[in-house]
Amino acid sequence: MFRHKGKERAYFHNLKLASILSCVAELVNITGVLSVNNPTTNITGHFAIFSEQLFLRNYKNGIYFGYANKKSSTS
Repeated sequence: MFRHKGKERAYFHNLKLASILSCVAELVNITGVLSVNNPTTNITGHFAIFSEQLFLRNYKNGIYFGYANKKSSTS
């Protein structure tokens, strides 16, 4: 992927690189959330907590957290 530069680099190479990097980033976020119960990054970490609350069937907490996060990210 990194060997291809300029016109040699196709959309497929960019897509493959983006997929790998996003998976690694989410693994770091999930590890941080599950180990210390604190997101390690802003947006995806908050989404991990939101997803965890919904998975644990804490719908009220999940919806509240999702709404509070949305409100704080737009201001």
